[in-house]
Amino acid sequence: MPAIFEKELASHDEKLPEFFVLIKGDKIDGIFDTYSDALKIGCVRFKLEPFSVKQIAPAEQILHFTRDVVSACH
Repeated sequence: MPAIFEKELASHDEKLPEFFVLIKGDKIDGIFDTYSDALKIGCVRFKLEPFSVKQIAPAEQILHFTRDVVSACH
């Protein structure tokens, strides 16, 4: 990467983990500033249908858990 883009790359790496993506099936449905915002919009748009909210990160930390969708959307 050319040195002229060092500042932009640093900004990208610094800001990347501040965003969350809402995913439904094989489609990205939106990018949000907070997990809470993404979850609320997912609940409104998809009701009780499954969807995913993931933090955007340069390297994924794998966590496995289940959550009651009904209680998460209230």
